[in-house]
Amino acid sequence: MSAFLGPIHSIMYQRIITLQKVINSLAKCSQEKGWDADVEDYVIEEFPPIEDVVDLNNIHASLFNMVNGAETRYAETLGYILKDHPERLEQIEEVIKTCGVCLRIEDVDSPEEACYKLQETLLDGMPCDRASMTTQNADGSVEIIRTADLHSSYFEAAGLDGDLYYQLLKSFVEGLFIQTKFALSGNFLHNIVISE
Repeated sequence: MSAFLGPIHSIMYQRIITLQKVINSLAKCSQEKGWDADVEDYVIEEFPPIEDVVDLNNIHASLFNMVNGAETRYAETLGYILKDHPERLEQIEEVIKTCGVCLRIEDVDSPEEACYKLQETLLDGMPCDRASMTTQNADGSVEIIRTADLHSSYFEAAGLDGDLYYQLLKSFVEGLFIQTKFALSGNFLHNIVISE
């Protein structure tokens, strides 16, 4: 790896790939179910090494554009699938939860470790956006507190309710934690609490 690309850049790229895998699963579901949703253009099957996709002369802008592109593709994919078909939402939630199950978090022993793994997985803007902070609660739980909503605007631009992002996020995170001892609570728009 290039000396210019540190671990945070690789983590960001992995988060983008994770969201793209969700997009791909939604597109596959749409095709399999015969939904007339024009989402094939949002599918990206191949993920080249980060060195091949990031402009080393402007790493930050390059990653920002990839984050923006992934968020836009996700919202627009859902916008096309759900347009005039709100009855599809339950199936969409199942697809997204299954994506979480496929990427499930394993081998974590504490809420702190679980929190770290979760934040390593979720695409929540760029690190400089500081969209969330974590705190340890007196009961031993760890809380991710959202300090900025970076997602609703993408959904609203795609004709969706911005809160839908957090409803689907909850499904994804529940899938990620399906085989752990940890409980999840919170409303996911403002916070996620991880406890034993």
